Amino acid sequence: MEFIKDFFNELFSMFKPYYKYIRFFLVFILFFLSSLFQLIPISLFNIDINNASTLTRSLLLLFSESITLIIIIVLYYKDIKKDILKFKKYKKDKLSIIYDHSFRYWLVGLIIMFVSNFIISKLGIGSASNDVKVINNLAASPLIFGSMTLIIKPIIEELIFRLSFKNVIKNKWLFIIISGVIFGAIHVVFSVNDIYQLLYLIPYCSLGIAFSYMYYETDNILVPISFHILHNTITAITTFLLAGAFVW
Repeated sequence: MEFIKDFFNELFSMFKPYYKYIRFFLVFILFFLSSLFQLIPISLFNIDINNASTLTRSLLLLFSESITLIIIIVLYYKDIKKDILKFKKYKKDKLSIIYDHSFRYWLVGLIIMFVSNFIISKLGIGSASNDVKVINNLAASPLIFGSMTLIIKPIIEELIFRLSFKNVIKNKWLFIIISGVIFGAIHVVFSVNDIYQLLYLIPYCSLGIAFSYMYYETDNILVPISFHILHNTITAITTFLLAGAFVW
């Protein structure tokens, strides 16, 4: 038994310097393969996915997103706990300054996003496929997709694109640019219908860069998470109202 314990201690010591990089690649791969978790309830309950109802598909997606979030929280538990404790210790005036500055960063990103979206729409390019997908999903199952879009996904994305990236990229501007651009690309590249829709990289990347800058300046992941949730909530409500598809 002592031999086995020494072996694992030695193995851990060997990989410890590379742990942050291994963890980074694990969560990044997890982000792309999270839908595979749906196979668990599909297998357990013999669900015919081809004939599954919208509610069933929504619940399957909620399950996979929830499992993904739990795994990421476990992997970054110490970092998240540290930020929560730090957040609790902030005095009211300190917290006010943090959110005042963060609001300005978000506002700059929001203005660039709004202006670029307006210009792109005037060019006759259709809505971003990701936006259309979100609207359709929310309309089909508002409570389930609402909880994912407004709460679960923002937390997952901030933990991956902000927390995990900052753990491996120490240079300020390199982190901000890479994190923001990859965040934007993930929301656009895999759902474009034509090459012109790549212009939507501008609004999405600008928002990603704003969140990245916000995180670097505050050094607390709870701040960009809260603004990401706020942004998704406002965007979802506004989009529904403009599209005439708001569901009570």
